[in-house]
Amino acid sequence: MNGPHHSCRQRHVKPYARTDGCLLMRTPGHSQQEIVSAWDTSEHAQAYQRFCDESAYYPSASAALVQAARLTAGERVGDLGCGTGVTTEAVVAVLGESAQVWAVDPAAAMLRVAQARVWPVGVRFALGDMETLAREAAPVALDCIVCSSAAWLAPHREGLLAQVGRALRVGGRLAMSIPSEFVGESAHLLEPASQRFLSTLSRLRSELGLAPPAATSEPVDDYSLAAWKRDLASAGLERIELSVHRFAMRHAEWAAHLGLPAVLTGLLPQATEEQRREFAKRLASESEASAESARPWHLLVAWRT
Repeated sequence: MNGPHHSCRQRHVKPYARTDGCLLMRTPGHSQQEIVSAWDTSEHAQAYQRFCDESAYYPSASAALVQAARLTAGERVGDLGCGTGVTTEAVVAVLGESAQVWAVDPAAAMLRVAQARVWPVGVRFALGDMETLAREAAPVALDCIVCSSAAWLAPHREGLLAQVGRALRVGGRLAMSIPSEFVGESAHLLEPASQRFLSTLSRLRSELGLAPPAATSEPVDDYSLAAWKRDLASAGLERIELSVHRFAMRHAEWAAHLGLPAVLTGLLPQATEEQRREFAKRLASESEASAESARPWHLLVAWRT
C-alpha cells in the first residue's frame, strides 16, 4: 500500500490501518488511555472547539444524530464521549431548558471546555466513561444515550455495548454516529475531488519521509456494519435504524481537520512535532481550498428490546 488513494480501492477496508487522511485516532497498538491522552491537553481541546466553531463537520453530525434519536420532552439522556459539549448542545436545542442530560468524557481538558459554558440546570458533566455515566444517572435507567464520533474508538466494543444495554430502560435507545469510512463505506473517497486531496496528502508524506501507520492484522469484518449490528443485537439492542448524514466538506476544512493536534498525532504517529507542523502547513497551502468532497457519517439508532 503506497499511499492513501490506494488504500480505499475496496468498499470494505481496515479502518485503523488506513492512511487516507480521515479521522485516524486509533492506530495499531494504542491503548484506550493513549487515545484519550491525545485529546487531554488544553491546547488540543481548545483547537477542537475552534474547529467546531468554524466548521459544521462535527456540529451538523451531532444535530443529525439527535434528530435521528427522536428525543421527546421529559426524557433522560446520556451523552457518552461528550467532548467539549457539541452534542450536548444539540440535545439541549431539542429539549430546551428542561433538558435532563448526563454527559461524560474521559479527557479532562475536553470536559473543562464544556463545563466553562452556560447550561440549563439539568445538564450535568462528569469525568469518566460508560460506567461513570450509568452510575451518575442511577438509579433510574436512561431513555437515550447519544454518542457522536466516539463509540468506534472503543478498543473493547462488546463490553461497551453491554454496559450501554444495562444503562438503558427497556424501549430506550442508543444513537451513535461513525464516519462512514470507519464502517467500511468508502466509495466517497474514490470521487475525483477526494482523490486529488488524498494524492496531495500521500505526496506530502513521501516528500517529508513520513511512513504511514503499520497495518493491522485484525479482520475487516470487525469494523463493518454487519459486525456493529451483530454486537448491538448481542447487547440486547436488536431493533436498529440506519441512516446517512451527508456532509460536503471544503478541502480547506478537511486540511484544518487533519491539522487538529490530536488528529495529526494519530495520522502521523511516528513524526516529530516539527514534521507534523510542516505537514499541516503544506497540506493547507497545497490543497484546493475551495474544492469540496463528501464526508458522510453513518447514524445508527438501536433500541433495547
